[in-house]
Amino acid sequence: MKEEGKKRAPRIPLTPEEVAELVEIKKIRAFNKVQRFKRSFKYKFLNCFNVFCFFVFCELIISFYGPCHYQTHYSKNVLVTYGDKKNEAGKRKISDIVIIDVHDKNYKLIVNEFIETPAKYTTFKVGKDYLLQREIKAYVNTSDDYYRIQDASPILFLSVFIGTFSLIFFSYNLNQNVHSLGAISIINAITLIAFLCIS
Repeated sequence: MKEEGKKRAPRIPLTPEEVAELVEIKKIRAFNKVQRFKRSFKYKFLNCFNVFCFFVFCELIISFYGPCHYQTHYSKNVLVTYGDKKNEAGKRKISDIVIIDVHDKNYKLIVNEFIETPAKYTTFKVGKDYLLQREIKAYVNTSDDYYRIQDASPILFLSVFIGTFSLIFFSYNLNQNVHSLGAISIINAITLIAFLCIS
């Protein structure tokens, strides 16, 4: 049998004042940890990089809906895909247009409108954003509207998604945590590299 003297002494519960003091100490330690992290080069560099990425994403979206850099191209061939819907004149809706320029580059435009089919050997304009120079939209000479280039769809979708995610991330001050800041930085870096690699 075990001796009575070897029994563990009963634990004395902390008083409310001692609990409050421990909580306050933990808060002070957490605050000091955040302050040290904020003074570090890693914190400043990653936050600057994430802010830059956010503005790149915003610039891509603004360039799609607003002004951008246009270049004039010349078409060599035009392929049209029609939808099932017809207007009152019996004309079918154009679903998409594939324009092949004189350098044999294909531009697939998402149309979904009743417009005249662009003729071969005519000009069309391709719009690029200012920073990354990604081709995101195009004008044809038979319409006054611009149309999204299908290859730009992933760029525009990720710009909206990651841009919104970054806004929420910074709104909740998650950039003050080393792990969450590293995670969003990796996501932004991968997205930016992917944008640069899309031709």
